[in-house]
Amino acid sequence: MEYIKPKDESNDAVEALANGIAHDVNNLLAAIKGHASLMMSSVNPSDPLYGHITEILSCIDKGSEIANQLLGFAQVDAFYTTSVDANRLVRSAVENLDLKGRRIILDVDLNAKPLIINGDPDKINQVIATIVENALQAMPEGGKLSVLTESAAIMNGTAEAYGLETGFFVKITITDTGIGMDNETLKKIFKPFYSANHREFPDKKGLGLTFARKIIKNHNGVIDVWSSSGVGSSFSVILPLAEPVENAHMPSAQEKLVLGNESVLLVDDEERILTVGREICKALGYKVMTADSGKEALKIYAEKQDEINLVVLDMIMPEMNGLETFIKLKKQNPDVKVLLSTGYAIDEKAQEMLKQGCKGYILKPYSVIDFSHKIRGVLEQ
Repeated sequence: MEYIKPKDESNDAVEALANGIAHDVNNLLAAIKGHASLMMSSVNPSDPLYGHITEILSCIDKGSEIANQLLGFAQVDAFYTTSVDANRLVRSAVENLDLKGRRIILDVDLNAKPLIINGDPDKINQVIATIVENALQAMPEGGKLSVLTESAAIMNGTAEAYGLETGFFVKITITDTGIGMDNETLKKIFKPFYSANHREFPDKKGLGLTFARKIIKNHNGVIDVWSSSGVGSSFSVILPLAEPVENAHMPSAQEKLVLGNESVLLVDDEERILTVGREICKALGYKVMTADSGKEALKIYAEKQDEINLVVLDMIMPEMNGLETFIKLKKQNPDVKVLLSTGYAIDEKAQEMLKQGCKGYILKPYSVIDFSHKIRGVLEQ
């Protein structure tokens, strides 16, 4: 595992501002999403309120996407790498697609063998999600969305044309039968906030494809695009194929709550996060304690270490941040199980926590289902 930070430090002030705003917005959205998720779990789908709650959750996700775009503006060059199967990343993205009300035929063909890449799963997921969403918006009347993964040897002149070194690569190809693009449009699609047709596709304006190309470039890959007006478009994400490794894992999306009965200590300096977190943990069957600072968390853990099975720890707190708290918890108990909860991307402090034994992380805002699986995964390690 490796954390890659951009060499140019000139954007530190912009990054700090973007981080702060994205953090605060994601904290607010986390509280709202937590309450809405709890409401949804208590409301029958036939209840008129169910549709309103669903729309609230959809708006929260869109708000989080905007906040993360702001964060990405400063952090697109920084990423956290690990070995991961590209097939699993694609499967996860496909399983999370919401095709309700869309006349879309989905055709997925994943390579039978693991296609291991060295990359940041979250960033690669962002690329896949951006391309898939663009494909869906290009088929307003319906159509076929095809997703293919394969290994490919790219040699000599072909590699030179792509700007790649000769070698073996993973190709993730996403094809639609939508409106397509002409050559003039193709030349502009990676420009920030560009859309071929703002009136017909107002949601396409943004930084999605701009970020996507930069992310893949940072992973030593390229995005190859083919399109024809009235026929459709095809985006191929091409990434270097790494040597196969054991236990490379990216779990597919789960749809059911996973319950437990252990004890959890929640640590966050924002009361709204503690309030909703307490309710979520209780709903999942856990006994829960809360602390609003690292100092209080250390005191509670010292007194009740034998009762606490998991610490869910916020990163950004005054006086003592998540990393400092984690290090002191490790001194009290080298085997302490800690789950990092953060509204940021994985940065140096988070990476240090992972290196020193933090069992995992979950990004705010998260749903009850996501949280339930993450807690269970850490407890069972």
